[in-house]
Formats: sequence, C-alpha cells, structure tokens
Amino acid sequence: MNIKNMKLKYRLAGIYLLTAVLPVIVLFTFSYGQMKHILIERDTKSIQNFVNQAGAGIDAQLEVYNNLSNYITFNETISRVVSYDYKSDYEMYDQLVLLFDPMLSSLKYFHEDVKQVTIYAEGTVKHDTTLAPLSEIEAAPWFDTSKEHTTIQWFADSSAHTLSSARKMSLLYQKNKLGILYISVDYDKVFEALEENTQKNYGIYIVDSAGSEVYEFHSFTGENVDKALNFADFCGIRDGSGDYTVISTPLATTDWTIYMYEPTELIIQSAKPMMRMIFVAVTVIIAGAVLALISTSRFLIERIELLQHNMQKVEQGDFTVRVHSDSNDEIGALINGFDHMVSRISTLITEVYEGRIHQKEYEMRALRAQINPHFLYNSLSLINWKAIESGQEDISRITLELSNYYRTSLNKGRNTLTLEQELSNVRSYLQIQQLMHDGDFDVEIDVAAEILQYESLNLILQPLVENAIDHGIDLKTEGRGRITIRGWQEPAQNPLTHRTDMESDTQSETKSGTESRREPDVESGTDYLVVLTVSDNGVGMDKQTAADFLTVQSGGYGARNVNERLKLYYGDQYPLKVDSKQGEGTTITITFPARVYTTQKQA
Repeated sequence: MNIKNMKLKYRLAGIYLLTAVLPVIVLFTFSYGQMKHILIERDTKSIQNFVNQAGAGIDAQLEVYNNLSNYITFNETISRVVSYDYKSDYEMYDQLVLLFDPMLSSLKYFHEDVKQVTIYAEGTVKHDTTLAPLSEIEAAPWFDTSKEHTTIQWFADSSAHTLSSARKMSLLYQKNKLGILYISVDYDKVFEALEENTQKNYGIYIVDSAGSEVYEFHSFTGENVDKALNFADFCGIRDGSGDYTVISTPLATTDWTIYMYEPTELIIQSAKPMMRMIFVAVTVIIAGAVLALISTSRFLIERIELLQHNMQKVEQGDFTVRVHSDSNDEIGALINGFDHMVSRISTLITEVYEGRIHQKEYEMRALRAQINPHFLYNSLSLINWKAIESGQEDISRITLELSNYYRTSLNKGRNTLTLEQELSNVRSYLQIQQLMHDGDFDVEIDVAAEILQYESLNLILQPLVENAIDHGIDLKTEGRGRITIRGWQEPAQNPLTHRTDMESDTQSETKSGTESRREPDVESGTDYLVVLTVSDNGVGMDKQTAADFLTVQSGGYGARNVNERLKLYYGDQYPLKVDSKQGEGTTITITFPARVYTTQKQA
C-alpha cells in the first residue's frame, strides 16, 4: 500500500511502531543473519574436508587402475605377442596360451575389482575376452576419443553403473596399426566409500569435464527425501545459487569434479528454536503497541474521519455538502478550506477536464514534433544513394519502402489522411516484411478506387497486418501464408438516424485523448460506410480467444489500440469486428463513415 493512501491513524501507528520496535527487529534480523552465517561457514568447512578426503580416496583407487593400464600398455612381451607376424594360427595360439593369458590372468587375480581387460587390435583374431579385432568396438561411443589419446580416458555411465577406461596402445611389430587397451572395473566398488561415509541429508554428484553425470548418491531420508536433486536441477544450483550450499573439488587423476550439496534450510535448522522465541517476543511487543495506538488515535482523528465522510459524498456527486469547524487548529482550517472548495468544484471539474483534453493533444503533437522528419528522410535518402552506388538493390529497395512508411506514419503530425495514403503506408510495411520473410507469404490488396480519397485515421491497417503476420502466418506450419486487404463502400443502414446519433454524441462531454469525436461532415459520401478487411490464412483462433481478442486481457495490443481510436473518433458504433476459425485464419473488419478528406480538418 502507498503510504500516501494510508489512513492517518495507521500512519501514526506505523511511526510509533518503527520508533519503538525497530531496534528490536534490527537486532533480531542481525542475530539471525550472524547465526546463519556461522552455521553455514562451519558446515561448509566440514563438507569441504569430507569432499577432499573422498576425492583423495577415489584418486588413489583410480591411480591403481592407471598403473595397471600403464603396465599392460608398455609391457614389451604383451605388445610383441599381440603384434607379431605369426606364420601360422597354431604358432599364435601357442604364444597366447603360454605368455599372454598367464600375464593378464595374474593381473586380474591381484585386482579383483577389474571386470575385463581386452586389447583390441587391427588384423588380429578373437581370443577369449582378452584379445579381439578392432572392428568390434568401432561403433562404441568412446572409440573416437580413445583412438586419439595415448593417455587414459575414463568413461562412466551412472544409469548402467559401468566404469571403464580406454587408451591408444603402440604395437611393437606393427606400429602403423591401431591398438586399443580397454579395462572395465567395478563401478560400485570405486564409489562405495562415498556412500558408506556420507552423513545424513547430503547429496553427491560427480561430473566430468563435458558436464555429464558420472555418479550420483544422496542420503536424504524421511521428510527430507524430496530435497534430493535430479541432475537437471543440480546443474541449476551447481554454482551455489538457490537454497543449497554446494562444495566441489576436482580429481587429480581424471577430468572429474566431486560436488557435495546440502539444503541451507537444514544447516540453520538448529537455530530455529531460539529464533522462534525471539520472534514471539517481538510479535507480542508489536501487538501491544498496536492496541494502545488504536485506542488513543481514535480520539485524535474523529474530525478527520467526519471530513472524509463528507468528501466521499462529494465524490459521489453530492455538491450540496457543507461542513464547518469553530476550531482554529490545522484540522479546523482543513475543514473550512474544504467547505470553500466545494462551492467551486463544479466549475473546476469542467475547467480541468477540458484542460486535460487540450493537454493530451499538445503532448501528442509535442511527441510527434520530437521526431525530425527532415533529418530522418535525408538520412534514408543518403543510405539509398549509397546503396545504389554500391549496387545493393535490396538495401535501396528497403530504404525507399522504409522512407515511405515513416512519411505516411508521421503524416506531419496529423491524425487523419486519405485511404490512398494509408494503403501506401501498409504497402511499404508489407514490402519490408516480405523482404524480412524471404517472400514466404503472398499479399493481395483489392480496394475500390472510389474510396481512395476518403478520410481515414492514420495507422489503422498496419497494426492489423502486423498482428496477422506475427500471430497468424508466422505460426503456420504448412502451405504458404497469405494476407488479403479489401476495401469498398456500402450504403449506411439508416444514414439519417446515423447522423442524428453522432450529432447527439458530439454534444455530450468529450472523452479525453488525442483523437476526440468529430461531427460527421455533411459532404459527399456521408450516407455511405467505408468497409476495410484484413484477412490471413494463418492458425486462427478458437471462439473464446477471438471473443477476448480486443479486451484488455488479450495479447492483441495493436488491434485493441486501433479499436479504441476508431470508437473515440467515430463513435462506439464503429468497433472492430473479429471473425476467426482455428486452423483456417482470421479476418478483422473496419467500418467507419465515408467522408471526403480535406486538409482544413487538421487545422
């Protein structure tokens, strides 16, 4: 609520409460903030220590596998057996059984959490699970990465609980051929220490350098289980934003980073009982102060409330109200001043109302005058000539259309122009839009020649065409878009009555705005109506959306503005008409009295 609109007794109460209770509130807020900061800082250090220890443990585990990979990769016997050019399959089989298999078997024996060790090489044959041709893994998602790196590349799939490494391997006798060493380890074994040592109500994510999930675990239970984050939500708070405290540490052996998160709410939970007691005490103080102020302020402002009551009567149109005060204090002066003001209020309303109408007209003209049309046209002309000199025909064309569009839009500050000029404006706008859309929609303009010199409000077609493009054909997914503008004149249903109604309307108080209602000119064409339609074959609207299209709640701001201007200038009997069918398109119809345009009307 705006403090200027607040009742005086409440404002006095507010001042008293702020003066008396503000120190308590400040102390409460400061204490809470400090306690929260201390708790978060303490918990952050604890989490950081745990994450560092967990990272060191995983690094140590992965280092074991890295050493195993290095041993196999650089073992001359293994490389020789795999790459030697054997004279017969028997000779190759003999070497594999005597040398290759025992070595790999012993390595797996001493590393129980190693599930698979396989060397993939070009031109070799498949031997058990330890040797296989390279073609078996060419479709694997990790193949392209591993064949380019002699260093160990780790690949994890948290959903399948798999963890493996791969690296390019040099073959002793066939250096021109590619070899890949693949090692698969027990995923759960690597990360089991994290799960065993994580305390209650924490969450852990391990993420690689590409931003992919490697591992996830949380220890939320009971009513806090919904505070566990899925990976998408975690990525949103990974930088520590939101209601979570997040600590991270990178691993030394891989491109992974360990993140540990905890809801800030749970960190400060231990401080809640004490803060709750302080809050209750502050509430009691405020409530007591409010009750005391209500009882004392009522006596002080009774006369103001009486004055307010009479002001409400005046607001409802009762100018016979009279009030008087014998007091010479500020409130008495206010009451007597109000009594004097009421005697003049009718005259003042009329003067102020008419003044506001003229003020709005002057403001609009001043706003238009701020645009220097000559500077704009000269600038566009310069751009046009530069484009012609450079052979940029498209730029020249756009510049000419834009110049014509602004010339008719500004219209020398006038509210009306001929229909021919209004059509020239919308043609330029459509030419620009077609260039912007690469000509992906068609335009048809069919306006009767006899109405081209009739008067039209400025800028009533362009907003409707813009709406047809943005909310119609731009949303169309099949077929070419099409915008059709048609115009004709037709006899008014009851011209005499129509003129009489409009004349009576103009004798009533004029609405505020830059385009006040005008009496119809008794000229050629006043017994006829001009009808203009803007149609598109876009997505259309359902009945409810079409019915609400010109309301304040709808999204058709440009159309709504045109609708209000038409009713303000010609009368409420000339609103826009919206016809739309979902999936087929929309037609908006403009109707207004046919009047021959004369420049004297703009004086």
